[in-house]
Amino acid sequence: MGCGFCEAALSNTVGTLVVNCVVKPVGRQLDYVCRFHDNVEKLREKKRELADARKRLLFKIEEAKNRLLLIENDVQNLQSRADETLSDMGTLEEEIQLNKRCLNWCPNWSWRYQLSKKAMKKIQDISELLDKFGQLGLVGYPAPTALPTIDFLCSKEFVFSKSSETAFYQIIEALKDENINMIGLWGMGGVGKTTLAREVGSQAQKLILFDKVVITTVSQKPNLERIQDQIAQYIGFGMKNEQGRRSEQELWLRLKNEPRILIILDDIWESINLKEKIGIPIGDDHKGCKVLLTTRRQQVCRAMDCQNVVQLDCLDDDEAWTLFEKKAGLDDFSDDSIKILANQIVRKCRGLPTAIVPLGSALKGKTHHEWQAAYRRLKDRRLTEIEDVNEENAYVCLEASFDYLKNMETKTCFLLCSLFPEDYEIYVENLVGYAWGLELYKGVDSIKDVRSEVLASIENLKNSGLLLDCGESVGTLAAAKENKVAKQNLQN
Repeated sequence: MGCGFCEAALSNTVGTLVVNCVVKPVGRQLDYVCRFHDNVEKLREKKRELADARKRLLFKIEEAKNRLLLIENDVQNLQSRADETLSDMGTLEEEIQLNKRCLNWCPNWSWRYQLSKKAMKKIQDISELLDKFGQLGLVGYPAPTALPTIDFLCSKEFVFSKSSETAFYQIIEALKDENINMIGLWGMGGVGKTTLAREVGSQAQKLILFDKVVITTVSQKPNLERIQDQIAQYIGFGMKNEQGRRSEQELWLRLKNEPRILIILDDIWESINLKEKIGIPIGDDHKGCKVLLTTRRQQVCRAMDCQNVVQLDCLDDDEAWTLFEKKAGLDDFSDDSIKILANQIVRKCRGLPTAIVPLGSALKGKTHHEWQAAYRRLKDRRLTEIEDVNEENAYVCLEASFDYLKNMETKTCFLLCSLFPEDYEIYVENLVGYAWGLELYKGVDSIKDVRSEVLASIENLKNSGLLLDCGESVGTLAAAKENKVAKQNLQN
């Protein structure tokens, strides 16, 4: 009885081993042969899926690079694996195609087995890759050096005047004071508040007073969403909701994570609740966050509870002459008659850098007769009866610089810039489109040549001190942005 039981058990064991070790493997090998065409078709389908996934990934990578993001290592590795797999697929498909006729009419079972097995292996590899594509997160991240910095905006030719030097050190001392978190810098339009604020920001960072310095322009009609975006750019904060916006509270919480940050709000015209309207933590909300605002109106500083208010005055006569002399290229060897006219012109500028710089640049290298004509124009246009310094002087000086532009196309290009909203970043391609549509450059028949003409006009305007360079965009000087120059010349 026991022996019979042992014999049956042994027989079952041997049978199982035969099935597992012989029958199943042979079945798998035969399956490769029998399902050859199905495997080849499935392989082609997987290849199409991988090609589509790779295309989507490349689009995301390109989009990330356009936003100055660095690409994650695992994303680059996945792209490389996809490229390599698709390349291998090409080789395998060529092998299948070359032997297709022979396999149909004179089957070589060994051949068919090997190719089908390769196809199944490749299908498995592609499926694993597609799974990784599905699990992929963000493709890029911001590089620390890609974030904007205050140094990019600073003028390399910044020169201290007595007033700006005094204001500079007053602001720096206030920034060092732990009990001061809101500082106001005020002065008339064109006196140099923006330039000084940028210099303060740059030096404050070099003195390691702050880890980050942010600057944004507020202007007469504040675009609060744009202001938030500019602040977010400086701190690498890209989170937005489904509508493409971020809430004031989200920005407020993110800024609180910055241990030491200086936010420069340039050109404020009215009081703004920084916490509710923008999302800036100040005072007890965040001791490490300080705000420096610039404004033309002293009452704005009071309304926004600035603990330290600094006034920036115009240049004195000697400082105004030194700046004009530098911009106009005058020296000890210049003609005395031109120097006499230059002194008269400088006095008309009333110490305003925004008037001195463009006018000096416009007259650089001009003849005595051109200097005389410039002085007559300044004298005859609403200046003879003006006793007090006021903002109108800057517009008149800018108009004189405008009159000295050599050709009408460049003047019209400036007028186009002046018609954009205040503090608007004017992109070159926008000007090219308007110039092309208005047929500004007569006899120019291609968009490529129009772009070249526009770029030449822009360089001329920048060299004349009428346009500011903003990297990929250009912007009119603050005085020109008021559109008065444009309107006066359009009327003429």
